[in-house]
Amino acid sequence: MKKRYYPFIILIAAAVCLPLASCKKSRLEVMAVTGATPLAFDEDVPSARTLDVTGMVKKEYTFSSRALNAFARTRIRTREVSPEGKFLGTYIYLGIPLFNIMEGVAPEKPEDAVFDSPLDMVVTLTSASGKKVRFSYGELTMTDDRHPVTLAYSRKQLLPFKDPEKYNKNVYREDLTGLRLICPREPDTARYLDNVVSIDLSVPETPVSMLPATKKGIKCSATSLTCVSGTKAAPALYAGVEQQSVSNWVRVGHGRGYKNIVKAEGYGLRSFLKKNFPGCGPEDWYMFVACDGYRCLFSGREIFMTGDGESFMILKSFNGKKPSGSNMLAPVSDYFVDRNIWGLSHVVYLEHK
Repeated sequence: MKKRYYPFIILIAAAVCLPLASCKKSRLEVMAVTGATPLAFDEDVPSARTLDVTGMVKKEYTFSSRALNAFARTRIRTREVSPEGKFLGTYIYLGIPLFNIMEGVAPEKPEDAVFDSPLDMVVTLTSASGKKVRFSYGELTMTDDRHPVTLAYSRKQLLPFKDPEKYNKNVYREDLTGLRLICPREPDTARYLDNVVSIDLSVPETPVSMLPATKKGIKCSATSLTCVSGTKAAPALYAGVEQQSVSNWVRVGHGRGYKNIVKAEGYGLRSFLKKNFPGCGPEDWYMFVACDGYRCLFSGREIFMTGDGESFMILKSFNGKKPSGSNMLAPVSDYFVDRNIWGLSHVVYLEHK
C-alpha cells in the first residue's frame, strides 16, 4: 500500500543565557503547526496610515499610525464575494475593530438635540477617493465580538496547502496600501472600503413632529404601533408576518450589567418590515422610537444581511407575559440590551438615497 505523508512543521525557539546570574529570562518555546494551518503573523500599523474622526464628537481626532498601534487589534480570515456574486478570494487580515476605536471617542450632540444618546447616530467612513460607507452606531458598539467590523492595515493571501504557488483564485495578491474596512459578518463586500481616511458621526433627518418627544424618567405604554414613511403614517400590520421565538435570551445591560435569562416570542423583524414597508430592503434605514422618545437607528444591511438580524423580533410575550410598555423591539443577538426598546410606538422607514 502506498504510504501517505502529512507534512508537519515543528518550530523550536530557545533562549539560553550563561551565566544564569546575568540572564533576565530563560525560556523554551515549542510550537507545533500542521501544514494546513495558516501561520499567524504580527505587524504594526505602517507609518503612512492616519485616520480622522469628526462630526458630532466631543473632540475631533487625527490618529497617527503610532496612535492606531495603541488600539487592541485582531486577526481575521475572510472569504470574500462581490455583491454580484463573484468570488474574490480568501485572506488573513490584521486590523483594529471599529468597536475599539468608537470606545475611545465620545459622541456629543447639540444642546437642542431631540435625543441625547448616540444610538440614533450614523457612522460614516470615507475613503481617500470620497467613497462612503455607513453603519448605525449601535451595530458597531452593542453587538458581540464575533466577526467585528474592522479597519485592516495588513492583508495576506490565505492559500491552500497543496500547490500554493499555482493557486490563482485570489483576486488581490498584494498587501494593503491603506486602511481597508472589512465586514466579515456580511455575505458580500458591499460595505468593504479601501483607503479609509475618516470617520464621521451624524444624526439622520427624521420627521420629528410625527414622533414622541424625549421624556426621561417617565413610565409609558404604547397603546399602538405606527409605521412612518415620509409624511405618511399608518397602523402596523401583522397579518401574515412570520413569528419566531428564543428560549434562553441572556440579557446584560451596558450600564447595569446582568438582568435575566428569558423566553421570548414575537414577530420576525424582517417579515414585519417587508409587510409594512413594501419594497424596503438592506440598503434602507430604520428608526425605532419608544413612547418616551428613546430611539435606535438600524441599518438594513444589519437586519437583512446578517445572521444576527435574522433573530431580531418585535415581541409578543416576555417570559409568557406581554412586555412592559406593550410593544418591544428585541435585537436578541446583541451583546448588550441597550437597543431593546420598551414601549415601542413608532417605526420610521428612511429610504436609501
